Amino acid sequence: MNLQPYNTRLIQEQLRAEVPKLRLVGGRADYAAARSLKDYQAPCAYVVLAREKGAKPPAPAGLPKPGARLPVRQVVSVTFGVVVVVRNYREQHGDQLSDELLEILGAVRGALCGFVPDVLGTAPCQWIQGDIQDYSDSTALWVDVYQTQHLIGSEQ
Repeated sequence: MNLQPYNTRLIQEQLRAEVPKLRLVGGRADYAAARSLKDYQAPCAYVVLAREKGAKPPAPAGLPKPGARLPVRQVVSVTFGVVVVVRNYREQHGDQLSDELLEILGAVRGALCGFVPDVLGTAPCQWIQGDIQDYSDSTALWVDVYQTQHLIGSEQ
């Protein structure tokens, strides 16, 4: 029986393999460790599990006996974010920073859109939305949101 939350390490591994320009690909703990924009090892990315939501499972046939544990398998919708941080000190007008962000985001999206992690019942990753979260003269923090699915429950 697998009831664990979705493992974002597979997404991190895909980014490491497909986007070599990233100096660091981390998870939630790495992302939370930075206290300001200057603390990030840009260009970098952090994969953060945002939400899991189960689809309503089909009702079991018949009435289960009280206290019984029936085999159940449930489809779980998974939403995760990829936080991308880029930095450019060469000029302070934002043009080169914007170019760097566009290049990295294109590579990240290319690595993840349609990617099917090796997890039971996984659907291809789909991009949902992206937003700038923070910005300074030399550093930008952007979050792309993706969705996939996996199965939890009994192996039977």
